[in-house]
Amino acid sequence: MALVMFDYDGVIVDSLEVFISRFSQACLENGFRGINEPKDVISLFEGNVYETMMSRGISEVAINDILKRYEILQGEQLTDLELFDGIGKALQRISEKHHVYVITSNLSGATKEILNRNGITCFEDVIGAEKEKSKIKKIHNTMALHPGISAYYVGDTKGDMIEGKHAGTQTIGVTWGWHTPQKINEGNPDFLVNSPEELADFLVKV
Repeated sequence: MALVMFDYDGVIVDSLEVFISRFSQACLENGFRGINEPKDVISLFEGNVYETMMSRGISEVAINDILKRYEILQGEQLTDLELFDGIGKALQRISEKHHVYVITSNLSGATKEILNRNGITCFEDVIGAEKEKSKIKKIHNTMALHPGISAYYVGDTKGDMIEGKHAGTQTIGVTWGWHTPQKINEGNPDFLVNSPEELADFLVKV
């Protein structure tokens, strides 16, 4: 048995269009004007999104305000979000052997709503940005619940790979999400998979 932690946006749910639209709006409404087009949003995820925003001059207080506004804006479009084909079945297969968690830069409530709406009930917990902004800390805290077993972090961005490695996990990059395979490889993932089925086949064997 291993511990497998999943990013949410770009791994489980196809949310890029909604995220770009609504997160950009929340940022602009709260004084962060570093986003002018989709590539500006995606570039935030080459590291920890919130650390990147703070390095560009936005305060933690403003980030919290952005998250509160984004929660409202995202809520208006939750019905537009769909899971990636095959991910539900893959998650079920993986959860039959391993401990599984969601660790995300998104908000826990919206994440749980989409998972529940799609019948995804296999996660032991969903740990979002309102609980802790650092994925590294969230990964460490989750690993502490399951000491002595192998840990994996599954993500779709360069930043996911960097944070997973810094936290001490083996990292698995997926190629169907927000970053291109070339960009994900800049984060030196331990493994790269091209479909949910391939992800499940790999993890049920570890």
